[in-house]
Formats: sequence, C-alpha cells, structure tokens
Amino acid sequence: MSTNVSTTTTTYTHVVTYITDKMLLSLGNIIRDSGLNMQRFADRRGDYEIGIKTWLASGHLDKVILEVYDPTTNSLVKRWDFDLYVDGNGDLGFWFDPEDIRYHLLKAGKAPSKCGYTVIIVNKPGRPDIPGWSGCELRDTSKLRQSCLGTTISASTTGARTSYWR
Repeated sequence: MSTNVSTTTTTYTHVVTYITDKMLLSLGNIIRDSGLNMQRFADRRGDYEIGIKTWLASGHLDKVILEVYDPTTNSLVKRWDFDLYVDGNGDLGFWFDPEDIRYHLLKAGKAPSKCGYTVIIVNKPGRPDIPGWSGCELRDTSKLRQSCLGTTISASTTGARTSYWR
C-alpha cells in the first residue's frame, strides 16, 4: 500500500508578494472607484511595489496610506489605511476580501473630482533607504471619523487591517 503525501511550503517571499499585490490592487480599485485619476497611480505603481515589497520583507513596513485631499486647501477629504500586522498564533491562510473594501467605498462616497491623492508608506525606525522615497507629513485627520473594516488581506501569519476616514 502506498501513501501520497502532499506538502505546501509557504515562504516569506510568497507572503510578501501576495500582500504587496493585494495592497496595490486595493489602492488602484479605491482610486478608480473614487473617481480619481488613475494615471498617476499607474505611472508610479512600480515605485510603490518596490517600496512595499522591500519594507515588508525587511520587517519595517508599518502601514500603507492613501490620502485624498483638496489641492486648493491641502486639507484631507478621505483617507484609507492598510495597517500591517503579524499574528504569531498560527497560519491564517491566504485570502483577500475586495468586496468588503468595495462595500465601504460605496458608503464613504466618491471624492470630489478636483481632489488629488498621495500614497504614503509608514515605516518603523531603521528601514533601508530606497532611491526616490523620502519622508513626509501626514495630513490632519481631526475633522474626519475613522471606520474600521478589520482584516481584508491575509497571507500566512501576516495581514493588513483596513480602515477609512471620512
């Protein structure tokens, strides 16, 4: 009698690639479905991918933020946060919930067409430098209210909790 045993090895490279891809897909969907111009995101997607992958792999990625702002006042109109976490309690599997993000995007409503946006990556101290990336200040959220969706991206023991400000 023979037994076939199948094993799957999840490397951290798989986790990094999966989370990066799903974060970028989510950001693109939010930008598009908010009625914002996708061209700037498309032009810089490679830079965003390098930043997220590098800092996720090095353990320095804290969160990815999409700020939607009024360019005449520079004030924040909406904001989406993807907070990274590591759960040491075991394998959470690989899954992604774009429908939850889409549902909450509809609740948040479209941004005014004049709005601009910025993708910001927040890192932990000691992060490696990447050419083209520099520090910046986050816009004030005091006039907005935060709503938390919970985990929308999961890969093994690493995931991202999503929230938005409106």
